[in-house]
Amino acid sequence: MKRATLFSLCFFVLPFVLFSQLKDLRVLDEPLSVPIFNKHISYPEGIVDNTKNLNDQTAITYTPLTRVLGAQWSLFGMLTPFVYEPISNTLILSIANYTRPQNETDLLGTITLFYSTDYGQSWQTRGVFSKLGEVPVLASVGVVNPENSTNPSRLSYFVFAPFARKNVQGDYPWAGGMYVISTPDGTESSDFLYPGNLAGYRWWTSRVAAHTTSDGSFAYNVGMLVNSETTQYGQYGFSSFSFGDFDFLFQGCPPSWSLSRFRTSGNLNSTFNSNMLLDVDNQGTVYAAVCNFFQPNVTKGSDRVPGISKSTDYGQTWSEFQPAPSSVFTDYVSTWGGTLDDQTAVIFPYQPDAFVVLGPEQYSFFTRVMILDNSGRLRELHIVEANYSGGLWTVNKVANILDFPSIIDDVSTQQNVLKDSLYTSFLANELQAAKTKDGNYIILKWVDFIDRLIVINPPVVIANGAQMLDTLFTTDVFFAYREKNMFQWSEPVNVTNDTVYDKITWIPNIVPSLEKVPFVKSVTLPIQYNQADHPRNSYPAFVQQLVVDYPQEVRFASVSLIGISKVEEQVNPDFYLKEPQPNPANGDFTEIDFVLNKPMNIKLELFDVMGNSIRTLYEGFASAGIHAIMVNTSEFATGSYFYKLSTADGISVTKLLNIIH
Repeated sequence: MKRATLFSLCFFVLPFVLFSQLKDLRVLDEPLSVPIFNKHISYPEGIVDNTKNLNDQTAITYTPLTRVLGAQWSLFGMLTPFVYEPISNTLILSIANYTRPQNETDLLGTITLFYSTDYGQSWQTRGVFSKLGEVPVLASVGVVNPENSTNPSRLSYFVFAPFARKNVQGDYPWAGGMYVISTPDGTESSDFLYPGNLAGYRWWTSRVAAHTTSDGSFAYNVGMLVNSETTQYGQYGFSSFSFGDFDFLFQGCPPSWSLSRFRTSGNLNSTFNSNMLLDVDNQGTVYAAVCNFFQPNVTKGSDRVPGISKSTDYGQTWSEFQPAPSSVFTDYVSTWGGTLDDQTAVIFPYQPDAFVVLGPEQYSFFTRVMILDNSGRLRELHIVEANYSGGLWTVNKVANILDFPSIIDDVSTQQNVLKDSLYTSFLANELQAAKTKDGNYIILKWVDFIDRLIVINPPVVIANGAQMLDTLFTTDVFFAYREKNMFQWSEPVNVTNDTVYDKITWIPNIVPSLEKVPFVKSVTLPIQYNQADHPRNSYPAFVQQLVVDYPQEVRFASVSLIGISKVEEQVNPDFYLKEPQPNPANGDFTEIDFVLNKPMNIKLELFDVMGNSIRTLYEGFASAGIHAIMVNTSEFATGSYFYKLSTADGISVTKLLNIIH
């Protein structure tokens, strides 16, 4: 592809073909009893006409940071472009871009780090990559501070980006994954055509995490790889890098993450696997989280659950994935009056979820749960938190959401042919989780439609000729938070609260405080092509904001969540202890579920038939709501056992568990 069409091929045609095609194939793989989602949104009482100025003032103030050629810097959810280093108090944003320097025939690819040490009031830049003939995109960044320095110039950075490289024909085909390691003493970049020994695969987008322990400083990246004509899509790739050794400890796919561990697909270009999330606790244990079908439970729609794999040796070896009990999610749906059958998916798949590690063996996974009525229509869509602490899984509601936001992109594969399409954003609701610097609070950010209908007057026919837009709902950015040791979420707050269509937003996985929560967003610049009759020139400002493959401005804002006290409503049914699933337990695990109608201290014990306590399954505080524990029954001999749930109120319930080997 020559100069005139490099941008459209490298940055948008391939991603769209790759992800939209796979999305369609994957939905065919997994039966879903769901409606067309925007049908369930009720029309608001107030309607806004787009003949008025829709670029009204927002509730927050933005700082423009830079312009990029389209949303190449963060269009996909498998990224970590924005981080916060708490010791030096530094915010860092990674931006990949390219230009054609004067008198040059080749493109100049660059990666620039924007950083601020005063909560975003002022920004400086640090270039970490610049090379003719190589074009990185979609950069993720991790930062380490081995000296515990307050000086941002003493930080080290690990940047990953897929990239295109000029070949002898003058084209820029995709070349794999680029790693840029930037230290106070110098910069080194490496690129890998294949991840380790996974022949036939290459890197695409990837998330990054980094940390420092007494053993040194380490960085990691994880993502779903691009397959070939003979390899299966859905394969995970992982890298582990040691700053001390200045070398990779691992590059490839851990054996415990192999495709055989998950539900298999009959089509090489489709997968049931979702994208993986990554975080690290304060002792250096690395956690990988993914919402998948885990063997052997791969047949029912409700078998898709979050699972966690851990590494205690800096990513060199990984444990098997430990799935959450599926019953804790089906119980949640039942509690909210939803109906279930074997084919019904409980968790909406594939689109980005969120994950945050709160401490050793403590973490929270955020996803979307569907509440369907008796006819299989979607009644409600919830963001839920699945929290794990000391063996206990707890699912609580964070908020209702209305729908999945959309974007407009040119999906044509032909030169000089525009074929715009309106479709669900790859980022979907843009779920991202964080913890505060002091570790006392958990924060969740998302994007959702609001009940404000924008009338497109006159209607717009977008350039594929098949979609006429006469009305659209607008979107806003929402936050909610809870205290680490309290399980009630705050009321969701709409921080943008305007008629502008918000899209492509990011927060770091650590934020300074509830009072200073940083986020960045992408804003489409006013569209004006040189061709007077170009279809996009006629799009009104509101519709232009949905376009992602036109130059974007990256903006920064800081919001305060102080003063939000009302909590999201919860459904708290009566106290009960469920029968184990399965019972008899004839495999490695059984699930024990219970519901508490109020927060309390509890104890769950396992007894033999003689009444001897042989294992405390959980002891400690538990919130009101739905809970489950996975019991490894392979550790116990064949026979009958009793388990008892006791509360601080003096209530106890005992049930029978049979184990067969």
